[in-house]
Amino acid sequence: MKFPEEYIKHGDFVLHSGERSDIFYDVNAMLTEPLYLSYILNCIPWSNNYVGIAAFGEAIVVGLKVENPSVRISIVKDKELKGKKPEPPWILIDDVVTTGRSLLEAISLAGSTPEEIIVAVDRRPENRNPIVKSVFEI
Repeated sequence: MKFPEEYIKHGDFVLHSGERSDIFYDVNAMLTEPLYLSYILNCIPWSNNYVGIAAFGEAIVVGLKVENPSVRISIVKDKELKGKKPEPPWILIDDVVTTGRSLLEAISLAGSTPEEIIVAVDRRPENRNPIVKSVFEI
């Protein structure tokens, strides 16, 4: 599915990565729409362990926990892993990947490599790592 146009902003933006862009994918605003939230949740493969990077990944793993209370979740926020380290296999969830630094930080904090990484949008140029799967096309 293409990223919804109504949540794409055009202008001059400084991204979380520190890079500048003329396009901003407002994933957090998109989460307020039940259709897209449901679509995202349905795109996440089953696992017993999820780690979400705040704030989008945090919202998604909490949603997965509500759907299935038996799953274990952890959250990466403020350079800390909140909750227990995930037991392999586990899935890492984030909103937008531009440089991959937040993914590497989360993997380091978790202490092991995820089976998959799910992001809403992958902004990286070519040579993408196949372990990272994007929910939306841009």
